[in-house]
Amino acid sequence: MANEVAIIKKENVDMIVQSAPQSYNENQVSHDRCIQAGQTLLDAISQSGMNDHFDQKAAAFIEKARKTVKKMNEKRSPVTKLFDEIRTQFTSMESEVDPTKKDTIPYQLQQLRNSYAAKKREEAERQRAEEMRKQMVEQARTKYLADVEDAYRNNFNAILNTSINQFTALNNSVTLDNYDQLAEEIKNFCVVMPETFQPLSVIMPTCIDIAELRLLADETLKGLLPKFREQYRFEMESNRDTLIDMLPSKKKELERLAKANAEEKKRIEADMKAREAENARKAEEERRRKAEEERKQAELARQNTEMTFLFDASASGVTAYNPKTSVKKKLVPLNPEAFMPILSMWWTQEGCALSVEELSKIFKKQLTFCEKLANKSSDAVFIASEHICYEDEVKAK
Repeated sequence: MANEVAIIKKENVDMIVQSAPQSYNENQVSHDRCIQAGQTLLDAISQSGMNDHFDQKAAAFIEKARKTVKKMNEKRSPVTKLFDEIRTQFTSMESEVDPTKKDTIPYQLQQLRNSYAAKKREEAERQRAEEMRKQMVEQARTKYLADVEDAYRNNFNAILNTSINQFTALNNSVTLDNYDQLAEEIKNFCVVMPETFQPLSVIMPTCIDIAELRLLADETLKGLLPKFREQYRFEMESNRDTLIDMLPSKKKELERLAKANAEEKKRIEADMKAREAENARKAEEERRRKAEEERKQAELARQNTEMTFLFDASASGVTAYNPKTSVKKKLVPLNPEAFMPILSMWWTQEGCALSVEELSKIFKKQLTFCEKLANKSSDAVFIASEHICYEDEVKAK
């Protein structure tokens, strides 16, 4: 602190104000004389050409120029040194509060903020990943439940169609000889659903435990069974009652068929088959319509569930303080071998478009190193390449 006060004392500033003009004027005179003498010598050499005489005069002038530079430096040093010291003090004070300068208090605080921001970002990423995992699991669970329900519905429809087909086959096989027997079978046909469901062919999501998936499937079937039983009974009773109502008219047709001649018999049989086929087609279309309606309702319910989950997941997001951050990729070489691919990328992206002069500035240290190897008094090393040549640089001493 004492040194700082001494530097900016008024007498020091007065000394600069007083001595600077004199030193500048004296150096200006030395500068002009040196330039004039040197130009005169250059003009003479240009007219007559270089020879031993002019070489000696040039050597003497260069030596005088060196001494002139030294004297000019000695005259201006006190002034410029004090200027430098004052500038150093100003820049030193600036550096001590500069956040970009290592070990300053602002720099240390910035490093603490960087570490804290990285920690907060890591926590946010971890929370986001956890939310994504939960969302994925929930979506997988929702899809699995929907697939299981679809599979059980397909199972139920297959059971129902099989039973209705049995009804239809029973009705189609009625003749005058077995009429009473089959009529009794139709009236007493069991309308209780056989609960022999086929094993599910549903893809199980790997993100949910198998035991939980089995429990979900069992609970889904448990919830569907009452509806399946009710629907099965309704469909079978409706078909049974329809067939029972049709039995008397069918018996009359069979009696008429038995009394008819060959031609009339063919017509009656054709009419019966056509009517039975049409009734079967209408019944099948009605079953398909109901199944498609149930499928659409189930799909709509699934979409509503997914949308509800997405909104719930969005609303449940935790809002907390997060410092403003700038995230950039920082290249970290792990070993010396890393620099060759780095140089390769730089060369292909930028270096190959630069001029020789620009590249020479960038690789000045490497060029100097190779020149030192080439200038060894013994065991000189040269680069053998069609893109490189070595020239002799001659300097007079």
